[in-house]
Amino acid sequence: RRGMLYGCVRANGYTALVLAHHLDDLAESFVMSAFNNGRLRTMKGHYTTGGGGGASALRVLRPLCYAREPDLRAFARETALPVIEDNCPACFEAPLERARIKRLLASQEVECPGLFPNLLRAMQPLMRIGAPASSPAGAAVAGAAHSAHSDEDGP
Repeated sequence: RRGMLYGCVRANGYTALVLAHHLDDLAESFVMSAFNNGRLRTMKGHYTTGGGGGASALRVLRPLCYAREPDLRAFARETALPVIEDNCPACFEAPLERARIKRLLASQEVECPGLFPNLLRAMQPLMRIGAPASSPAGAAVAGAAHSAHSDEDGP
């Protein structure tokens, strides 16, 4: 899916792709990666992919990555903006695993009201430019090596 988006952006001569992923999306990706792959990774708020910084380099930005989904829904309602439910044009069925993790996090937030700020704090080293694309669970993130460009992203 990302490759199709990147190709479309480049084909139209754009140099940046802005996505609307929010903190809840990043937290879900983080937990899914830890549970299913044993890796500590999530989506970055900003990174550059391809071209080694040259003409074909593409900036990917997620300006809403620190905003909570309920806050964005409330803002959309207040300003009469449409809310697009979870959907993926490349998926042929509902994203069942993501929906399960969303329910899990919602239930845990009732027990631990600081859950999302804590998850954000845990994810911040992984979200930084230059952070490794993924780290084995338990490995020190700060000392991990990384590639020259970071085109890997969440699960």
